[in-house]
Amino acid sequence: MTIFCDTILSTVPRRDFLKTSLAVGALAIATPFAPAIARTPVSGGTLRIAFPDAPRSLDPQAANAFPELQCAKLIFDSLTALDKQAQPVAAMATSWKPEQGGKEWVFELREGIKFHHGRAFTSADVVATIERAMNPALSLLARGYYGPVQSVVAEGPLKVRIILTRPFAELPVQLASNLARILPADKFDTIATNPIGSGPFKFVEVQPGSSLTLTKNENWWNKGKPYLSGIKFVVIREQIAQQAALRGGAVDLITRISTEAGLTLRNVPGIKLHSETTGDHHAMITQANLPPFDNVKVREAFKYILDRKPLVASILLGQGAIGNDMPMTAGSPYLPSIPQRTQDLARAKKLLDESGVGPIELDLFVSSERPPAPKLAVAFAEAASKIGVKIHVKDVPYTEYSANVARKKPFYISQWTANATLYEMLYTKYHSKGSYNYSKTEQGPGLDALIEKMISETDFEARKELARKVGIQIRDTSERIIPYFLNYIGATSDKVQGFHAPQFGTLDLTEVWLTA
Repeated sequence: MTIFCDTILSTVPRRDFLKTSLAVGALAIATPFAPAIARTPVSGGTLRIAFPDAPRSLDPQAANAFPELQCAKLIFDSLTALDKQAQPVAAMATSWKPEQGGKEWVFELREGIKFHHGRAFTSADVVATIERAMNPALSLLARGYYGPVQSVVAEGPLKVRIILTRPFAELPVQLASNLARILPADKFDTIATNPIGSGPFKFVEVQPGSSLTLTKNENWWNKGKPYLSGIKFVVIREQIAQQAALRGGAVDLITRISTEAGLTLRNVPGIKLHSETTGDHHAMITQANLPPFDNVKVREAFKYILDRKPLVASILLGQGAIGNDMPMTAGSPYLPSIPQRTQDLARAKKLLDESGVGPIELDLFVSSERPPAPKLAVAFAEAASKIGVKIHVKDVPYTEYSANVARKKPFYISQWTANATLYEMLYTKYHSKGSYNYSKTEQGPGLDALIEKMISETDFEARKELARKVGIQIRDTSERIIPYFLNYIGATSDKVQGFHAPQFGTLDLTEVWLTA
């Protein structure tokens, strides 16, 4: 995203590690475009976006699925934002500096910010927000997303000190994450149904199962933005119906659509197709606290079942890159130089025999609302059958998946977006205390301690070597199989201007404007 704001005062250098120069997926489905014509953005108009599901909660600290995270991004602000190189820039905070070797950070806050109900933003809101996320009794997904916080202290109306449990060089980046929004301290009780933030758009209403409406925040601190007068999220569950709505002019944007959907739209007059490489990926979760995956040999065996290279060509139609069971993408300085995992059914069978688990018959849960997960599931089931492993693919609605599958079933496919920091990429998903470690187990001998050492290391070169060691271990012992990385694919009507593919999951719509 691009935010025009104050120059930051960060004294810890940071290198951009997410360089999405993926090897496969050179935009084979792109529509030829005429040369771009320079235009001046104009204000006004309501952008209509098709969503497959309505948000279950509007509490930004409880956001999980894409609709919830997207709404939180528009209604709430964070202390920092990220530029196009994943570097931290000022938002609710205008400057920051580390002290005590990076174990404490002092943030100067922006003067003049007001929440949507009119009250001025102060340091008390930052303190209360982070303390709420840290409260174990609330079991919020945002716990840990403000960094490894020990305590947070207001040192004036517009100054905050964050004290950490360990040195953490990437705190300013972490505070721009999707779950690190800042809430008004006096509106916690109603935040899930009537969200009040300080962001570019204000909540108007939600029609259960139908739509959610936002209106422009005329008093947003980033003057002149957003250009849109409002945004309306329209619930359209089926992708075919979404495409029909875009073709017929009922919506202006459909996002995160399948490659097949993109192909059907690439030559449609009045529609623009967007396809860009990302670190987004599907993960096949072999939940390590549930049998048979509480046996590490079974988890490792399952990682040798898929033939990955054909998946990118057939399932993704070339719009992606092969994965190696690590969330680091090509170009990342943290990616270890190790061989690409390939299909090895003999090795998989040997590991299963060594595990002593016996014959395996399992359900593999997917949702067609997260394409192309069902095709991945079928490919896995077919390959597994060759070594006597019986997999039954269960395609369920995403609402059922969220309520009854994730964290509860032993084997399922989930979808993840790219992350800007090692903390979010590795700690939250692979440390036993991480918010998204679904089994809540240490997934390899000494892995927790290695991850803790990694995120505490302020020296870049040393942190890079530790991250590579973490990557190798999670590749072999973790509960996540990452077979490929996905391209982002979306489509807009040609009246939508200023649209950019999301860098880390959610769309930045502050730059978007509509032609007549």
